[in-house]
Amino acid sequence: MQVLSVERRLSVHTLRAYHNDLSHFHSWLEARHVTLQVVTEDVLYAYLTQCRDLNAASLSRRISCLRSFFRYLKQHDLMPSNPALNLEAPRTEQRLPSFMTIDDVMGLMKEVVNGDFAHIRRHTILRLFYATGIRISESAGLDVSDLNLSDLTVRVMGKGKKVRVVPIGKATEPHLRRYLDARREKQRQVQLQTEALWLNKFGRRLSVRGIRREVMAALAQLELDYHVSPHTLRHSFATHLLESGADIRAIQELLGHASLSTTQKYTHLNLDYLMKIYDESHPRA
Repeated sequence: MQVLSVERRLSVHTLRAYHNDLSHFHSWLEARHVTLQVVTEDVLYAYLTQCRDLNAASLSRRISCLRSFFRYLKQHDLMPSNPALNLEAPRTEQRLPSFMTIDDVMGLMKEVVNGDFAHIRRHTILRLFYATGIRISESAGLDVSDLNLSDLTVRVMGKGKKVRVVPIGKATEPHLRRYLDARREKQRQVQLQTEALWLNKFGRRLSVRGIRREVMAALAQLELDYHVSPHTLRHSFATHLLESGADIRAIQELLGHASLSTTQKYTHLNLDYLMKIYDESHPRA
C-alpha cells in the first residue's frame, strides 16, 4: 500500500478499497488452501466468478487491484509470472452527470438573511463550489493561505496530490472577505488557532461530512424536482462553462482531470442540451 500511496499517489479512499479487495482475495485463497505462488489465470477467473454480484464499477476496481498487485510481485521476482496480465475489466455504463439550471443555481446563491457564522460559512462554501468547480474533499482540505484574493485565485490540492490554481472570480471575492472576517471572530471566541479555511462550531477544520451536510441543507430548501448533491455543483460549473463557449481543455485544467476523456463526458451532456433546445425551438423539429 505504501507503493500505491507514495508512487502512484492514490487517494485514501482508493487505498482503503484496494486493501479491502486484497483482504477479500486473501481470505478466498486461504479458504481453498491456495498459496499466492501457485495462483494462475484460471484461479483468478474462478475467484472473479465468485464476485459476480458486484456492480461493474466495483468489479473493475477489484480487477485493477489484482493486476496492480501481481504486477508488483512479478517486478520484484516474488512470482514466476503475472497471472493477472490478461484480465479484462467489464465495460461500465457511462452515466452523464446531472447538473442544475442556471436559475436554480442563482436561487441557491441568494444572500443569506441570517448573518451568523454558520449561515455566512454555508453561503460562502456554496459560492466557492460553483465559482471553482472543486471537489468536496478539495474544499475540506483548503487552508486560508490557499486563498489569494489579490489575484482572485485559490490553490487546490487535487487527486494524486496534484496542485492546481483555479480562479475564483470577482463576484465571489466579497463573500470570501465577509467569511474571513466572521472566521476571525469565531477564532477569537473559541481561542483556537488553525490554518483550516472552513471551521466547525468548535473552531476546528470542518470535515467532508460537515460540508456535505451544509450543502445538502441548502439544496433541500430549493425543493427541486430532480436529484442534486454537492458534486452536482461541480457538474453545473463545468456544464455552464461549456454552454457558454469555454474550451474543453480549459475546463479540464479547471476541474483537475488527469485525462481529457474524463472531461469529454460534458460534451455529450452539452449535445443533449443542444438537442433539447433544438427540439423546443426549431419550427420543423
